[in-house]
Amino acid sequence: MNKYLEILEKDIDKVADMSRLCRGELCRSLESELDALQNEFGELKIYEGDFEKELVEKMSRKLKDAYKHLEPDIDI
Repeated sequence: MNKYLEILEKDIDKVADMSRLCRGELCRSLESELDALQNEFGELKIYEGDFEKELVEKMSRKLKDAYKHLEPDIDI
């Protein structure tokens, strides 16, 4: 596996794990990190083409799940 891809996956894993536990200001900070990782991931997909399709799909799911965890809890 591409070393850069390994690093990107580890960064996504770290932020995704933290997103499950965050509250308040930390969530806003993580959202910025997720945005940066999403942009980096998008650029990588453009430059690399169809590399390791399963890994790309897995990383994409992790990013989407992390964003879901950052959505505010609204009690009505």
